[in-house]
Amino acid sequence: MVADSRRCTAMSRTTGERCKQAAMPGCNVCYYHGARGGPPKGNLNHLIHGAYTKRTLSEEEQRIQSAFLGQIRADFALNSSSDEVAAQMAAMAFIQFLRAEKASNEGAAAAQARIVRNCLRDLKATKSTRERGIEPLSTTPAEWAAALVDKITRAQGKRSGKGKERRTANADGTQE
Repeated sequence: MVADSRRCTAMSRTTGERCKQAAMPGCNVCYYHGARGGPPKGNLNHLIHGAYTKRTLSEEEQRIQSAFLGQIRADFALNSSSDEVAAQMAAMAFIQFLRAEKASNEGAAAAQARIVRNCLRDLKATKSTRERGIEPLSTTPAEWAAALVDKITRAQGKRSGKGKERRTANADGTQE
């Protein structure tokens, strides 16, 4: 039996007893209860796109992204967070396009190029709408979505309300 000071401190859920394995050196728990140390060094799978760009982009890619965003900001008057998000998405898609081209992955390069074009098209449409002086929608996207759901619900209610006398078929196929 292992000395109490060297025992794993994990407790069993079913019995409530303490684990009988020895704790790993420098840890309070055994190998089975988490002393393995987590993911391998250098594993970036837990990172979310865009949130850690300085950590995931090389210096050259950071320079390209900054230049890309600088050009977008010069060409388009970004005046809302959604404009900035669209610009960031275009920049990241452009970096991924360059990576795919470098790896000779034609399918991925084509998909990323399409994403870049769509983001830029949306920014261009926003710019032209603002330049024409068309008033932007006075509702937020959440209000618009709620109104759409309400409209659909009312339309479905009218449809089901028309047929109050629903006919059902009996087991023998006759109508009630």
